[in-house]
Amino acid sequence: MKYFILNQQRQVVEIDDYLKLPEIDSEFERFIRREALNEIIVEQSNDKPAYLAPASKLGFNWEQNADIGHVQYNFKANLMRRLVQDYARQLVHDIDLPIYEVNGANMFSLKHPVVDAYASLYGDRLYQFKSGKSDIVMSYDASYPQFNLAAKAPLSHKQLPFAHFSISDCYRQEQSGEMMLLLRQRRFYMPDIHPYFKDIAQAFEWFPKLQAKILQSAESANRKYQVVIEIPSEKVWQEYKDYIEQIPVSLGDDVLVNILEDGKDRYWAVNVDYKIIDKLGQAREIACIQVDIGNASRLNIHYIDEDGQAKHPVIIHSAIPGGIERYLYILFDNFEQGLPAWIQPVHIRLIPVGGEFVEPCKKLIEKYAHLPLRIEVDDRAVSVSSRLKSAHEDYVPHKIVVGQQEIDGQFGELDKLIAKLIKEVGDKPFISREWPAEVSRQL
Repeated sequence: MKYFILNQQRQVVEIDDYLKLPEIDSEFERFIRREALNEIIVEQSNDKPAYLAPASKLGFNWEQNADIGHVQYNFKANLMRRLVQDYARQLVHDIDLPIYEVNGANMFSLKHPVVDAYASLYGDRLYQFKSGKSDIVMSYDASYPQFNLAAKAPLSHKQLPFAHFSISDCYRQEQSGEMMLLLRQRRFYMPDIHPYFKDIAQAFEWFPKLQAKILQSAESANRKYQVVIEIPSEKVWQEYKDYIEQIPVSLGDDVLVNILEDGKDRYWAVNVDYKIIDKLGQAREIACIQVDIGNASRLNIHYIDEDGQAKHPVIIHSAIPGGIERYLYILFDNFEQGLPAWIQPVHIRLIPVGGEFVEPCKKLIEKYAHLPLRIEVDDRAVSVSSRLKSAHEDYVPHKIVVGQQEIDGQFGELDKLIAKLIKEVGDKPFISREWPAEVSRQL
């Protein structure tokens, strides 16, 4: 492997020279040292990662009775997962591109040449089993259904560019020692988008628009991605250099480049990974964009150009905002700073000081039911301090004690809080609370 820096001026800078520069972004420097120089940033401990406690409390756990690597989503966790899926759909449909949302099977027979051809790219990472006399492979991503549809469509140059999109459950044979809750599982959800383009120039023309949505999603998570560009070989680098040099320009940041030089034949000309360095000091890929120049011919996807000739399109592979669980991972990795308001399963818990104030709290919840907020009431007959402690342990961000003073004041402070939260939620997706408002009735 050969690493170097590609800066915003389209200049190649060697790693050692770059690290000697007087002004360098400290987080990017940490990323370079971890990714390119393999330096350990944080000493690993034997303790469980800190994010596991809140993730588990909010309902993300390994499924007990399944094959290892399958996540169980309790009701709050499931709501959070669905919110991220809705956010992915919102981001994708905001791209000024014809988007065809489709869906398909999640298991395929290796006896079909198209499946076998694509499956051969992933080797021992395939999640497969035998069903009767058939060898079955689970979907590695959403490519099979989308590419099958593209191969059947009578495509014309007039229809390009367009994109297939789906949010699908995907399966990868991660090794037991590699799996991490919300980061690497054997079954996970992927918002796959595959835009099809006439040629490499058109693909790179649209590249910044896809990248912008990935960056927007990072900002929504209060994170910033560090970027590494993988290139299969020196030959590919020289062939597509003029296009690749545009990436740091559109990004507005210097990037790390890795020319693999391992002799392997890859279907993509460039693979761009958007990563964070997590609390364990590891560089974690959350989203990516691949520019695919090989699969269209392999899978018989073609369009008719202006001259009536059949040509293979260039395909971009991307997941926006990244794998659904991986996007949740970056939120939990940063949990001490609080979850963004739109993803919090409960925004406000009302704590009546006595039984006579439970009904007024219920009426308040009904009053605010039309707002994009999830509010509940702890109606249990235990002390206020116990219920405040419980709300804290349940990671409820806002606790409002309700007594006669609050009623007499017509809940002015609550109205201010609600106005603040509505502004924070903004235009992000919203799902109403789907469990009982009363804590005493909740599981």
